[in-house]
Amino acid sequence: MQEAKKLHAHIIVKGLQTRDHPLLRKLISFFALSNPSFLYYARLIFNAIENPSTFTCNTMLRAYANSPNPIQAILLYNHMHAQALPPDNYTFPFLLKACSNLPSLPKGQETHCRLVKHGLNADIFVQNSLIHLYGSNSDIKTAHRVFNCMFERDVASWTTLVACYANFDSIESARRLFDDMPARSVVSFSAMVAGYVRRGRFKEALGLFLDFQVAGMEPNDSMLMSVLSACANVGALDSGRWIHSYLHQIKGGEFDCRITTALIDMYCKCGSVQDAWFVFEKANDKQVGEWTAMITGMAMHGFGERSIKLFENMVRLGIQPNVVTFIALLSACTHAGLVKEGLRYFECMKAEYGIQPTIEHFGCVTDLLGRAGLIDEAIKIIRKMPMKANAAIWGALLTACRIHRNVEVGEIAARWLISEEPWNGAVYMSLVGLYSELGRRDDVERVKKEMKDVGSRKSPGCSMVEVDRAFHEFVAGDKSHPRAVEVCLNLGELIVQEKENTWIFS
Repeated sequence: MQEAKKLHAHIIVKGLQTRDHPLLRKLISFFALSNPSFLYYARLIFNAIENPSTFTCNTMLRAYANSPNPIQAILLYNHMHAQALPPDNYTFPFLLKACSNLPSLPKGQETHCRLVKHGLNADIFVQNSLIHLYGSNSDIKTAHRVFNCMFERDVASWTTLVACYANFDSIESARRLFDDMPARSVVSFSAMVAGYVRRGRFKEALGLFLDFQVAGMEPNDSMLMSVLSACANVGALDSGRWIHSYLHQIKGGEFDCRITTALIDMYCKCGSVQDAWFVFEKANDKQVGEWTAMITGMAMHGFGERSIKLFENMVRLGIQPNVVTFIALLSACTHAGLVKEGLRYFECMKAEYGIQPTIEHFGCVTDLLGRAGLIDEAIKIIRKMPMKANAAIWGALLTACRIHRNVEVGEIAARWLISEEPWNGAVYMSLVGLYSELGRRDDVERVKKEMKDVGSRKSPGCSMVEVDRAFHEFVAGDKSHPRAVEVCLNLGELIVQEKENTWIFS
C-alpha cells in the first residue's frame, strides 16, 4: 500500500495525474481490485483523470460490482453515458453483475435494453451475465430463454444456468441440465454440489463429489467448503479427514480462514473435538470465524465453561465478536446451565459490543431460562421482545414446560405452534408427552385424535453411516436397504451378546 502511494506521488510530481496513463491504470487496478478497503483511494485517482478511457472505467465498474455498494457501478455507468464514453463487451457484464448483487431486476432489464442498442446482445460474456441476472432474480424462464437464443455456448454458459436452477428453482432440473452438459469444469461440479448442500441433500452432494474425484479434477476452495459442510451434516468423518489430508498436501497446512472454520465445524459436528482443537491451535492468524466455530463446537459437546473461556480469550486478544459468536456463547451457557452468565452476556451484547439482539438470541435466552425452570422469566423475555416470537422460541418454551411439567404454559405454546404448523407431528407428540407425564390420559387420546384428523405424522428418525466412503441411510421402520435383513440379524446378535454379558457380570 505504502509503495503504491509513493508511486502515485511520483506520478503527480511528473504531472501525469490527469492523463489516462498506463501507470495510473495499473495503480487504479491495484487499489480497486486488491482490497475492498482501498477502493476509495482508487476512486480518488480515477476522479483526477480528465478523460478516462473505457478500459479504466471498466476497472472501476468491476470493483464496484463486487463491492458492498454495487449501486456505485450504476452511477458510474450513468456518468460514462453522460460523457458519451462508448461501452464495450466488458462494460455490460460488470454492470449486470452489479444489478444482480443489488439485487435489482428492473435496473437489470434497463441495462439489457441498453446493451441491445449497442449491438452487444450476441456477445457470449454479456449473455452469460444475462443468464445470471435473470436466474438470480428467480426469473428462470427468461434465463433459459437467453440460454436457448445463444449461437455459441461455453462451459460457463451451462454452469451459470445450472447454478441458477440449483439455487433458485428445482435441484432436479439443475441435475438434468448438469447431466446434459457436453463438458464440465471444476466450477460446474462445485455449483451442483453447492446446490445439493443448500437444499440439505448431503448424500447426493457427497456422491457427486466422488464422481468428481473419478473424473480426475482438482477441487477448488468453493468445492471443498461445500463438501466439508456436507460431511459435517451427515457425520462423514472419514471423508472429512481425507479432505483435511488433501489440503495439507496442496497447501502445506496454510489454510484460508474460511477453510479452517469449515474444518473445525466439520470435526465438531462429526464428534471429534480433539481434531477440531488441533486445527484451531494450528491456525496462525485466527479470525472471528475460527473462534466462533470452536466456541460452538465446545458448546455442542457440553463444554460450556471452556466455551466461555474461549470467548474471554478471544476478546482479550482484540477479536471483535459478531452476531453468530453470541449465539454460540448463549448456547454454551444454556447447555451448561449457566443462567447468570448467559443473561450477563445477553445484556452486554448491545451495551459493550453494539450488537442488536436478533430473534435467534432471544430464542437462546428463552431456552436458557426454560431449561432452568424459570418459565415465568422466559415469558417476560418473550413479551419484551421487539419482534414477534417464532416457532423456535415457542418450541423451546414447550420443551421446557414438558421438562418441568408446566401444563398451563405448555398448552399455550403448543396451541400457537399447531396454529402455525398444523402438519408438524413433533408438536403434537410433545404435547402428548406432557399430558402422559401428568397422567392425563383423556387429553392424550384427544391430542392423538386431533393429530389423526389433520393428517399429521411425526417424521421418522433417520441416520446415515459411512462405510468405505460410501453412505448408507437408514430410516426408522424402513427395510428397503438391500442389506437390511443382514443388519437386523447382526444387531440381534449384538443385543443377545450384551444381555449374556450383563447376566455373567451381574
